[in-house]
Amino acid sequence: MEKKQDIESREDLEILVQHFYDGMLKDQMLGPIFNEIAQINLETHLPHLVDFWHSMLFLTGAYKRNVMNMHLELHRKTALEKKHFDLWLQYFTKAIDDLFSGPRSQLAKERARSIALLMQVKIKQLKDPNNL
Repeated sequence: MEKKQDIESREDLEILVQHFYDGMLKDQMLGPIFNEIAQINLETHLPHLVDFWHSMLFLTGAYKRNVMNMHLELHRKTALEKKHFDLWLQYFTKAIDDLFSGPRSQLAKERARSIALLMQVKIKQLKDPNNL
């Protein structure tokens, strides 16, 4: 069995993000959220995601957009629930495991888990601002 390399570059992240979206967008629950409600354009969306993950994993600080606000706006259009985040995380983790292995790959999975949890907390606060 061939040993997988770790995530080492922006190019690796481009491959990862494309592989992740190739699977996730076909999902019966998540696909419609991204394709029909958010109406993402992959040609413009994927480079932003690569920028985000490059900043998260290589600490470049280059990503300046507000990911949280974008997802809160999406939640206002369609309720994002725990099941959505769990499924998103499954697809992301699988994409990493399909292609990479190593400390930075593990860090990507840990950061994804943290982001999913934080987004769920922020959405809960939207529903009940007194629920901190």
